[in-house]
Amino acid sequence: MKFNLTLLMILICGSLTAQVGGKGTYSFLNIPVSARTLALGSNFISSDYNNDPNLAWNNPSILNPKMHQHVSVSYHNYVADINSGFFTYARHFKNKGTFSVGVNYLSMGKFDGYDPAGISTGTFTANDQCFYLAYGNQHKKWSYGASLKYIYSIYESFVSSGVSSDLSGSYNDTSRNLTVTLFGRNLGYQVIPYSNTDRDLLKSELAISISKKLEHLPFTYHIVLHNLQSPDFRYNIENTGVKNEFGENKVQTMTMGDNILRHFVLGGELNFSKHFVFRFGYDHMKRRELTQEQRKGTSGFGWGLGIKIKKFHFSYGSSTFFPGINANQFSLMTNLSEF
Repeated sequence: MKFNLTLLMILICGSLTAQVGGKGTYSFLNIPVSARTLALGSNFISSDYNNDPNLAWNNPSILNPKMHQHVSVSYHNYVADINSGFFTYARHFKNKGTFSVGVNYLSMGKFDGYDPAGISTGTFTANDQCFYLAYGNQHKKWSYGASLKYIYSIYESFVSSGVSSDLSGSYNDTSRNLTVTLFGRNLGYQVIPYSNTDRDLLKSELAISISKKLEHLPFTYHIVLHNLQSPDFRYNIENTGVKNEFGENKVQTMTMGDNILRHFVLGGELNFSKHFVFRFGYDHMKRRELTQEQRKGTSGFGWGLGIKIKKFHFSYGSSTFFPGINANQFSLMTNLSEF
């Protein structure tokens, strides 16, 4: 078991190289797939070993027997006319582990097409799909998992496909309600590049998630450290539009403290009862990159609700990108064994 976990960590670290933010293909893989993860601000949620199969999208090591026969479907009203959907199903096999399968779909809507002369060529669509298979298993306080993803993307007449994998290892201490997970995601390859373009890389990422449920309060907090393969995000803004006392452009420099905080996502879940939970999250990088100095609003913040009605778990999540522009997501989960 120790050898397996060591090998898993070597594969994760060895497959990741420092990359500049914003580069890499198939970026739709980074969009939260469920209302719970959107509200908490990140896909990298380790949590305890519960029955939510959506967490296996980026964290296959979280798959466990409690997810047996659980199915979930989500709808994500992203921004503008961009919408996405996610479906997943999990099943446990005794003495073999837990498997999950699913599909992630993103549609960017319809566009008007024109040729170089400006003559209309009609409308076209742009969408991405990803089909995945994940496996997870546990040994005492340790767990491990891996997923395989097939990606298919079509933008008008430009078609591309690729393969990717996510690897993760978790430590779960039930006596302290503590779970720590190391993730390596988007470890993949663009098999077929878009027409007349060079083959691009996927934006691989290394992250750590810590989740702990408080002993005397029905509250679970989540701390995520993401993009650890790129520890230094600092850059300078040369053209700030502000002059110094000598009439020169004033250069804006990112501080080390700001750089460190950009690697953090914070989230929490407050369980008022077994039928109702309130969630919230904060992504410092999103707030710094998307906010406006004149009107900061709630950029980078997210919130959501979880409600259980009989055999169904309903979740809603919302996250702010710009003032007045929110992403909203709805998820529905149930256990087929109860029917």
